[in-house]
Amino acid sequence: MSDPDAELRNRYGPVAAVLGAGQGIGRAFAQGLAARGFELLLVDVDERALEAAQRELEADGARVEAHRLDLASRDAGDALASWARRHEVGLAVYSAARAPVGSFLAAAPAGLREAIAVNCGGALAACHALAGPMVGRGRGGLVLLTSLAGLQGTGTVAAYSATKAFDLALAEALWWELGEQGVDVLALVAGSTDTPGFRGSRPKLASSAVLDPPERVVDEGLAHLAHGPVHVVGEGNRKVARALESMDRADRIRLISEQTRALYPGEDP
Repeated sequence: MSDPDAELRNRYGPVAAVLGAGQGIGRAFAQGLAARGFELLLVDVDERALEAAQRELEADGARVEAHRLDLASRDAGDALASWARRHEVGLAVYSAARAPVGSFLAAAPAGLREAIAVNCGGALAACHALAGPMVGRGRGGLVLLTSLAGLQGTGTVAAYSATKAFDLALAEALWWELGEQGVDVLALVAGSTDTPGFRGSRPKLASSAVLDPPERVVDEGLAHLAHGPVHVVGEGNRKVARALESMDRADRIRLISEQTRALYPGEDP
């Protein structure tokens, strides 16, 4: 009888890099990969959260190396490439993100630029730095976290929506380019997920609202990595995505933007 965890390690091991590992989906990926027997290279800009994640994982017996790194910085790619030369990183998960909420014109330009730098620039740097050695070995995997908000322009989270569309397109392009060289690439589309980041944005949730647990994102992401280029997490989110695809583009933007604005009613002027 086959061991799916062993098959996963053989295809993508021995080291998995999780970028944005301090909390939320990134931390859940670190936990899920450790449970599947991977050694871990963890990266986050929040040193305290990163140290807490490392302590927790090492207490459970995982082998972990952790580095504080601002993935928006110009030297992020050089740092990642340096670590990749010392470790056989066969899998990289990019979950780092900034998500400005509210009216586009009311947002501070610096915050909007930071979202682009982290969500787009960091993802580019990570893929460029880490995919080369994978291609050299003829195997590997990249997971880029994206969002239902990135399937179309979404008001109230305009910059975040645009950056997640970028990540989706990047993953699709690399799925084609790198797949020919043995590297699997997946755009992993998450909906509303029960993370500290989402809760911290103070959404107005209905009492009946059900958020996806981050563990579901991990399990579905790893199960579908070899079957890219895109996977939407959760059957409810897949129904939403299929319904959106069938709509006129303008109606689609109106619907998802109105729903997003309803989550954050106090954010618009």
